[in-house]
Amino acid sequence: MNSTIHTSQAIVDLDAYAHNLSVVRDLIGPDREFVAVVKANAYGLGSVRVGQRALQEGARMLAVATIAEGVELRSGGIDAPVLVMMQSDRDSLGAVIEHGLTLTISDVKTAEVLGEMARTANRVVQVHCMVDTGMNRQGFAWESAVDNIQYLTRISHIDVEGIATHFPVADVAEDNFTLGQLKIFNQVLKGLEKEGIPFELAHAANSAATVNFPASHFSLVRVGLMTYGVWPTDHQPAAALLKAV
Repeated sequence: MNSTIHTSQAIVDLDAYAHNLSVVRDLIGPDREFVAVVKANAYGLGSVRVGQRALQEGARMLAVATIAEGVELRSGGIDAPVLVMMQSDRDSLGAVIEHGLTLTISDVKTAEVLGEMARTANRVVQVHCMVDTGMNRQGFAWESAVDNIQYLTRISHIDVEGIATHFPVADVAEDNFTLGQLKIFNQVLKGLEKEGIPFELAHAANSAATVNFPASHFSLVRVGLMTYGVWPTDHQPAAALLKAV
């Protein structure tokens, strides 16, 4: 009986990953920054190692889907800002405070609970407010977003660092739905500015929007798919710009 054990390996080319980040930097220019998305264990390639390289290459912060993924980065020795993109249930909020994560907030009540927990722990928690501009998955309704975000800025021990939205179909160039979302998001940002509501960062673009919608770059872009070597839009460039990771 043959007892040989056959194993498989995935070889991750971090130099190719760094090259793809350089393509992102060329697209957004020197006045914008990028968030490196390392959710789902960096798409299965190893979130800690990939995240470390992203930070070496100039990432403003790392982004994950869940609090547990953020804790994994902290356990791997990463102390840079980590944005949790999905708002989690309230039973998990203690880990946000304990591990110094930045949470995406989509409703007032969660912010109130988080603020009270942060006050008890004598910590200040940074949050990014998600604005629903049409995807209808998570976020403050855009019509009331300015009032809600203004209320959040008054919650003790909560620091509203960023304002965000998400484009589900930005892979289609000149897509009317995405253009409508972009218009709404700009209206919200102008409303916040008019009311004197402070925030540091605004971000909307995923990989596809980074390519197709330069007007959506704002302060930062959130790039995942293209950083791993997959062109994110319907139309491939004539020359291959990305390298497979």
